[in-house]
Amino acid sequence: LIISMKKQILLAALLGTIIGIQAQHVPSTIDSVFAPIKVGVPPSDAYIGLSKLETGEIRHYNFGEQALPGNFYLSSKDNGLTWKRVNTPVGMPFADRQSPVSKEYIRVTHMPGMGVYCIRTVGGLNGGRSIIKIAETNSIMVKPPIFIQEGKRIVVAAHGDVTPKGCYTYVSDDDGLTWKRSNIVTAPNHVKGGFHKGIRWNHGAVEPTVIELKDGRLWMIMRTSQDYHYEAFSEDGGLTWSETRPSPFYGTITMPTMNRLEDGRLLFFWCNTTPLPEMETANGVWDDVFTNRDVTHVAISEDDGKTWIGFRELNLTPKRNDADYAGKGVDRSTHQAQMVEVAPGKILASIGQHATFRTMVMFDVDWLYETERFNDFSDGLNQWTVFNYIKGITGHCCYNRIAGCETLSHSEKEGKQMLHLKYQKDESLVSDTRGAVWNFPVMKKGTFKTSIRIPEGSEEVYLLLNDRWMNPSDTVARHECMYEVKLSRKQLGIRDNNWHELAISWDLEQKNTAARVQVDGKKRNLRLNLKRPTLHGISYAHFMACPADENPGIYVEWVK
Repeated sequence: LIISMKKQILLAALLGTIIGIQAQHVPSTIDSVFAPIKVGVPPSDAYIGLSKLETGEIRHYNFGEQALPGNFYLSSKDNGLTWKRVNTPVGMPFADRQSPVSKEYIRVTHMPGMGVYCIRTVGGLNGGRSIIKIAETNSIMVKPPIFIQEGKRIVVAAHGDVTPKGCYTYVSDDDGLTWKRSNIVTAPNHVKGGFHKGIRWNHGAVEPTVIELKDGRLWMIMRTSQDYHYEAFSEDGGLTWSETRPSPFYGTITMPTMNRLEDGRLLFFWCNTTPLPEMETANGVWDDVFTNRDVTHVAISEDDGKTWIGFRELNLTPKRNDADYAGKGVDRSTHQAQMVEVAPGKILASIGQHATFRTMVMFDVDWLYETERFNDFSDGLNQWTVFNYIKGITGHCCYNRIAGCETLSHSEKEGKQMLHLKYQKDESLVSDTRGAVWNFPVMKKGTFKTSIRIPEGSEEVYLLLNDRWMNPSDTVARHECMYEVKLSRKQLGIRDNNWHELAISWDLEQKNTAARVQVDGKKRNLRLNLKRPTLHGISYAHFMACPADENPGIYVEWVK
């Protein structure tokens, strides 16, 4: 089927209008972009639709799950800093990944009830479209095509409607005209036991991301019901895949995305998070509740995926503490991502699902190489996760929330803020343990410092150092963390109500992995043994106030 639409597209381009409200303080030039900054809102789910044209124009097409009403795409001609809406003809089939061989644009998509199709331009974006049926399979979440073997082969990752439950790839050696499908890739089911009284949603291996490695193999990382994303490899260009195994990345029932930069480095987007333990009501058929979808992380590799740098929070859900978080019937999480490199080292990332939660973020990859981070609550809790869940699942597998702790005016410094963390009994909460979670660049060797005040009578408050985000109220973090120290006067040798600087230093590459503790620059005779090994290093501080009799808790002035 060939559809001529050059005239329609030209007319539609004339209807362009500014969309939405641009984020404040967006840099005027791409060169001044460094730390992540919001530059727009995607019109649909973030895993598809973002495209960079030969001309340098960036488009975000409006198709996929949870797309906004209307027929349009967003267009940016200044590397993604500002955007305009361009209306399109009704029913226009988009094609958004350009073949390096033919220069035609290609998209593989599932059409409900009809099967899987390849949409391919004929004569470029302003020409017609060929629509080629690939399979009867009802695939879902079909990923954008990647071009391997110098563009001679196209590989598209997808999942759905197969037995056993799993994912697979479609492969084309003639620029999208004909296709083959690979074997099915699976992952083991989650089983209850240990901290889990129930079974997670066992949906199989889904939502895969695929990258071509420099040795010619393909590397697939997929969403699973386990604590880790799983991985598989192909040595024949995506036609057959190996048995799966746990990947180097934590991630549970969330979508991973990997891309290669122009200079050869790999960039990985995922939720480096672990949900709460499963309750008795979770039976493995459908998820009881999503409790690890509030933050998207990003890391970079210089050695083709052997080691990784960064592990930084790219996006925290802005409504994460809200009493009406759950909404009605639509997934409100920040997982799912897609990116384009708009200039060397400058990344535009589209993130999230629900229209209220998704965002487009710009950053420089050099930000991932920072080795320090500091916070004194001058921006409130913008950098922190502090919520507790209110009992009662509502919306799309969601809990509503409360802020489990708060910032107060500093007791001694005018205009400054401090964090107050204490246990408060509340039977309306899933867990009334209170916590505060903060991310910093991943480090195998480093020092975490904080200024704290411990009032007399404070009980059962802890500081954990971890390699992933865990819920502020999740006491499993005490078992899964690398290091734990009790924040008590007796433990730290504190005898007054003053502010004191606590420093914890670690070196995971030494034979002796015990962390060193200093208070006000003086070494404490306190040995913090490594509780659990970590592959990449430490990237999280987690303050936690566990159940105890009424007590004043602790105060935090700053962290570094």
